[in-house]
Amino acid sequence: MLGERKSFHRFLVVYITSSLFLLGIGIWFYYKMSYQMIITNNVSQIKKEIILFIEKNQNNHFLRTRKHPQYLDAPIAIYINNLFKFGSFTPKEIDLKKEKFIHDAKVYYVLHEYKRWGKISFVSYKDISNEVEKLQIHIALFLSMSTVFIIIIAFVLGRIFLRPMKDTIESLEEFIADTTHEINTPLSNILINIELAQELYPICKESEEFNKIQNSAFRISKLFRDLSFVRFKHKRKIVLEVLHLDEVIEERLQFFSSFIKNKKIYLMKDIKPMDIEIDREDIIRILDNLLSNAIKYSPEKENLLVKLSLECLEVINSGEIKNTKRVLEKFVRDNKNEGGFGLGLYIVQKICDNYGYKFSLSSFNGKIYSKVYFRN
Repeated sequence: MLGERKSFHRFLVVYITSSLFLLGIGIWFYYKMSYQMIITNNVSQIKKEIILFIEKNQNNHFLRTRKHPQYLDAPIAIYINNLFKFGSFTPKEIDLKKEKFIHDAKVYYVLHEYKRWGKISFVSYKDISNEVEKLQIHIALFLSMSTVFIIIIAFVLGRIFLRPMKDTIESLEEFIADTTHEINTPLSNILINIELAQELYPICKESEEFNKIQNSAFRISKLFRDLSFVRFKHKRKIVLEVLHLDEVIEERLQFFSSFIKNKKIYLMKDIKPMDIEIDREDIIRILDNLLSNAIKYSPEKENLLVKLSLECLEVINSGEIKNTKRVLEKFVRDNKNEGGFGLGLYIVQKICDNYGYKFSLSSFNGKIYSKVYFRN
């Protein structure tokens, strides 16, 4: 279900991000248009009020008589030849070259009249802060409601679109569970009879054909155990015991001896005595996956080094891994030409995580270094 959750989260991120981006562009254009409309409407109103002021005072000849005009509700400032003469307010930072401009949340409008003796400029303004604030509040509410709506739609669509994948995953998991259950009995019989044949007929150990049968049976057994671990890892009971890790390693190397011999690999060992408290099946699964990967991906006639100290287990083999982080993921193989499900290193990482061990995988200078640190 992890893959399903990842796909669902990615869908949500892409859908919500793209929708909010498009919504943001639309809101930005709407805000600009609405803001411009506020300015245009207020300028039109200011212009009407200036004209009304002029008409009301045109018979007073206040410019010649120097009498104060009759002011209306609208603030008016009067300039003659760009010099302030009088008015109901004293403007600050007025630019008479512009017909309209905005300063301190106020929109100003300048109306010019030209006489024989000079230029008269009438200036008035309106405060648009309340209108802009209302516009911003409306946009914020709309954006909040739209965001909630987009998130709800994203969840609904995500569930609908990912439902087929969920059904497929569930069917696949049921198939794996049924398959592992059905394989278990015949596989156990094959492995038991191989061991029995080796005991009853020692000559079988020297037979190349019998070794091939044994290797194939082990490969099937390893795939079965890997699938079982992935499918049932949370249901298996862990039994901790103190093991001589050096002896367990020697035992597994003996088991892999035919594989090493068939590939003509030179095995080198530097194994020091060490005890560890761990479930026996878990440590065998770590060793088998590390050794089988090293043998599988190592070229023929190359060295394979297995080292054990009090701090760590190290397996070094020839080869190259392009992406050492990605191969730790489930069902990922660096080399598609080799068999397997791509579970070995993923399982090693998971077991190490369960015990608090550190698993390190690196590749450079034609070598692959796999290390399990038992002590931090």
